[in-house]
Formats: sequence, C-alpha cells, structure tokens
Amino acid sequence: MDLSETLKNLIQNQSELEECVQNLNIHVKETFLQCYNSCFVTTNKFDDTLKLKADSVIDYLQDELNTGHWSEVLLHTRQAFTSASFIKALIVLNHPEENVQEALNCLDLGLLLGAPLCANSNLLTQSASLLTSTLHVTDSLELRIHKRKTLNCGNDSFENLRRLEVKTLNCPTLEEFNKAYYITQIPVKLKECMEHWPACTKWLDLNYLLKVAGSRTVPIELGSHYTDENWTQKLMSLKDFINNHYLGNADTIGYLAQHNLFDQISELRNDICIPDYCALSRNYDDSCEPDINAWFGPEGTVSPLHFDPKDNLLAQVYGTKQILLFSPNDSECLYPHEDKLLFNTAQVDPYKPDLERFPKFLSATVYKCLLEPGEMLFMPLKWWHHVTALDKSFSVSFWWK
Repeated sequence: MDLSETLKNLIQNQSELEECVQNLNIHVKETFLQCYNSCFVTTNKFDDTLKLKADSVIDYLQDELNTGHWSEVLLHTRQAFTSASFIKALIVLNHPEENVQEALNCLDLGLLLGAPLCANSNLLTQSASLLTSTLHVTDSLELRIHKRKTLNCGNDSFENLRRLEVKTLNCPTLEEFNKAYYITQIPVKLKECMEHWPACTKWLDLNYLLKVAGSRTVPIELGSHYTDENWTQKLMSLKDFINNHYLGNADTIGYLAQHNLFDQISELRNDICIPDYCALSRNYDDSCEPDINAWFGPEGTVSPLHFDPKDNLLAQVYGTKQILLFSPNDSECLYPHEDKLLFNTAQVDPYKPDLERFPKFLSATVYKCLLEPGEMLFMPLKWWHHVTALDKSFSVSFWWK
C-alpha cells in the first residue's frame, strides 16, 4: 500500500474534510473540491495542475488567517486550512516523484495554523508521525556542554535592591503545596518531581530529538527577545534550528519558544508527564487541561519581564535558567506597556533599569531563582518574571487554572 492510501486509512469521517470548506469563497471551494475529488472520487492519474490548485487554496486560506488579530480568525477558516493541508499532502504523495518531506511540511503547516477537526481531531498528528517514521536520519550530532556563565547585572542600583530567594521544597504533597503556595499565590521551587520523566534522559541526546522530530517544521523566534524591534519569527525544520542556532554560530539568536510542540509531535508528548499539582483549581467549574509549551534554545535566550494569564509550572529538563520574579502588587513599579498587545510585558529591564524613566522600580521587591535540571518553578497567576538561559536548555511550561 502506498503512503497516500495509508494516510487515507487514518480518516475517521471522510465527509468532514469536504464539509468544512462549505463557507469558503465559491471559486476557492470549487478548486478545493477538484483537489478533493482527485484524491477520493476519480481514478485518474496525477495531474500536474492539481498541486497548483491545492497551492492556490492554501494561499487563499493563509491570507484569511493573516487578516486581523489571530484571536479573531474564525474556527471554520482554520479547520478548512487543516483539511486543505491534508488534501495537498495526499496530492504530493500521489506525484510520480513522491516527496515525503514536502508532504510532511504540508501537514505541519496545517498543525501550526489550522485547528483540529471534530471527527478527525488527530488526523494530521497521526499522518505526520507516520510520514516521519519513513524518513531516515543520517546525521549524528553531539551535545556540546558549556560551562555556565555568571550573569552580570551591571548596575549598582539593581544590586542594592532587596532580593529574596524563592523557597525550595522537595516534592511536597498536593495538600502541602495547595495550602502553603497555590491558595496563597506564593512562588516556590520544587525538586524531585520529574525524575520519572523519560525526557530527562532522552532529550539529552540530540540524535534522539533529530530522529523523532528533526524533519518537522517548527516556529522559531529570531532576535534577542519579542519586544526587540528586529524580532521576527520563521518556520524551519527542527534540524535546521539545531544546526544553525542551537549548535551553530548564527548572527541572530534563535529560540523555539512558547510552542505547543507536544500536540504537534505526540512522540515527544510521551516523554513528559503533567504534574499532579496542575489538578488543583480555585474554580473547578472553569478548570481545563493545562496548556503545555516547549522552550528549547541556546544560552543567552531571554524572555523579558512579563506575566502569564494562568498559573505556571516551569519544568527544567536540562540546562539552567536564572529567573527574577515580582509580585502583582508591584505591577505599577514595573511600568507595563500601554499597547494592548504588550499589556502583560514591562517596559523596565530589571538588569539595566532606566531609573530616570522608571523611578518607581526602586520600590519593587525582587525575588530570584536559579532553576536547574530536574527542578520546577511555580509562578502564580500574574506574577511577573524575567527568564534568562545561562546555557543550552530545554524547558516545559504548564499553564493551568
């Protein structure tokens, strides 16, 4: 059985692929149906125009996805993109010169920009995993361990600020954590809570990451941090990111940051565990599964001072990060951006504060934490935090409420 037929066998409800494009422009819908019928209805051989037609549908939908703020994109538009991405992958695989990597790129783009279908919620994830298993990784890389650098704050006024160490606990019980930290909203560092994770050993081997995910397309942040005027994002394979930014000497820092890598690549999801603490909630009627994101990059990556919309457990798989925290009570002293897109980000750089512009910063209390391999940091809702990677690192964050 060829690969396109194998992918078709993963479909739970074929009609859903066609139905989710019903709200599209009539001409785009007609073009999509021509592509759809070539995969499921007609028995004609590959037509060279089919790929161009699929590209035109994808291009139209990408323009729709990029119109306005991402939160305002209609669900049916994203689901149509998912369906079109799958159909294009089938067309690519039906080409006489079958290109598995190109088909995999189609599926990843659907996973990154689309939305899960209802009856076929795992179709793209399963299809991508299947295609990945057919690709052979020939490169072999060695993880280069660098001596941790001491972070230089470089500012006397900052050195004179009150700095409190975040308390450390060894795997507290749910009851202890809930009573002393979760309900009271106090940060705490947790040890011995993730020793059972396969990731803590597997991910140290770059060849494992390359085998499982090297051919997958991921979004990479380029620039010192997201508030920098030269900051941008680029889609590239994980292999290219590792070679050029993680191990290489690229002029620009690259960071796989705040990406739900684990919904995209289920093999990596199996290497981690949701901490039991994420089962706690202040409102169980409004609780949900945690948002799980990956943070993978070289030394020197920075997340500027900001707060998250949910409680956060940051788990350090390997590498070390230095984290500064500020209570929500000090928000006024941190001068949040007035821009609605950056309302949760401070204008102050806590390592180089401009006290002429931000004099109230001197009144803020700084908490610090050195997060090392195998440790987790609980950062309560709306606690401000600034994160710097002191060496190559891989972190996993769990946002929940």
